[in-house]
Amino acid sequence: MSAFFASEVMMDALLPALMIAVVASTVSVMVVAHRLSFLTVGVAHASLAGLGLAAVTGLPLLPVASLVAVLVALLLPWMPTGRGISNDAASGMLFAGSMALGVLLLAGADRQQVDLFGLLFGNILMVDDHDLLWMDLLVPATLLVVFWMARAWWSIAFDATTAEANGLPVRRYRLLLYAVTGTTVILCVKLAGVVLTTGLMVLPAAIAWFWGRTLLSLWLISVAAGVVAVVAGLMLSYARDWPAGASIIVLLCCLFCLSWGCQWWRQRGGIGAG
Repeated sequence: MSAFFASEVMMDALLPALMIAVVASTVSVMVVAHRLSFLTVGVAHASLAGLGLAAVTGLPLLPVASLVAVLVALLLPWMPTGRGISNDAASGMLFAGSMALGVLLLAGADRQQVDLFGLLFGNILMVDDHDLLWMDLLVPATLLVVFWMARAWWSIAFDATTAEANGLPVRRYRLLLYAVTGTTVILCVKLAGVVLTTGLMVLPAAIAWFWGRTLLSLWLISVAAGVVAVVAGLMLSYARDWPAGASIIVLLCCLFCLSWGCQWWRQRGGIGAG
């Protein structure tokens, strides 16, 4: 443990990793409440288009990828449906097309400038000063939007009809949530990559759902789970020379299984006591 905290490289990676953990765990509560897990999968894969565009043009990666991710997320409600085309099918076409475009763009980029393994599975050690500056701007802004919209989004998640009857612009608020989810996905790609980002966006809140009952308690538990998993995952990655993103997701899965087991044990004890 002392070697980890003495490592300058790991200490440089710890701050951005914690920033990503806090914002991802915060947004995770709304992702689970609104059942947007599929959106996070799709936007994460579609973000390859933004990453490829940044690699080809030489523009900063995070700003370009964030803009593309928000655009893809906002296009989702406007995809054509009907004549046998479901929302899932329309979403799949959008996400697959964006990902395919990203693959083509990355294929034409300078291979020395593209860390393909890092894009797919994350590499928090490769966060540069430009990425950190973008995080310093995007993370506080995202958290402010979430805290400002939390009660409205919470109401819409469980009773959209009543929320609309009470005067809430449900469609616009949902579009804003899609945009926030898209930007958060891009931040998570730096830590967990395209393939594993969904774990950071879903598992913290899924863990919290076993323990929390109110919005505040769910948020606190979700953030705690995310922060613990990120710190422990980075330490495990340093000790074992494992990919940091995969280590973090495995720990989150372990916390989820432990929470699930505790709930099962409580229910079993309650049945036995009765």
